[in-house]
Amino acid sequence: MALLGTLLGKGRSVRPSLLPLLDLRSAVLTLRSGHALAPTGAGTVCFVAEGRPAAETEAEIIAGLAGDSARRNLVTHDAQGRTIVRCWRENGDLGWLLDDLVDVNERLAQAGFGSWLLHTTVDFAELRDLRHPRLTMVYRRERGTFYPYAPRGTRGRDRAMELKIRSSLTRIVPMESDIGRWRPV
Repeated sequence: MALLGTLLGKGRSVRPSLLPLLDLRSAVLTLRSGHALAPTGAGTVCFVAEGRPAAETEAEIIAGLAGDSARRNLVTHDAQGRTIVRCWRENGDLGWLLDDLVDVNERLAQAGFGSWLLHTTVDFAELRDLRHPRLTMVYRRERGTFYPYAPRGTRGRDRAMELKIRSSLTRIVPMESDIGRWRPV
């Protein structure tokens, strides 16, 4: 049956994976040396809990308790109805932050909220000013790819920087090739 599907042009569905998210550790050296960017220690998991209010509350509790047992994640809502779980590490340790973000994603998915997950982000900033993020690497779990988002000002974005980042990270982490899917976060 698989051969028939291949001949008819039907591919297998891609199962969402968090493994590429952990591969972002490999990109730090390239971002630091080629773009003078370093991890800020902050990242988010974004999801939309539509429909049942009780389910939304359950998802928020699960997300808030995930990650390091000594710290709790901050759960907020934005104007578009999305729930954002903010995780952070004061020392900027990307390894621990990625572990926390994966834990939030996995706990939500195991509790039945996997289809509500939108994206996971990791913030990077210039080495001289780590308090103000300059780049956000956005991971889309359902596609298994990253794309860079470089905000500029209040409503713009630095598309040239985003394209440079994509070019330098293409061989390190899976990058989204369709620029039309690069949405502001």
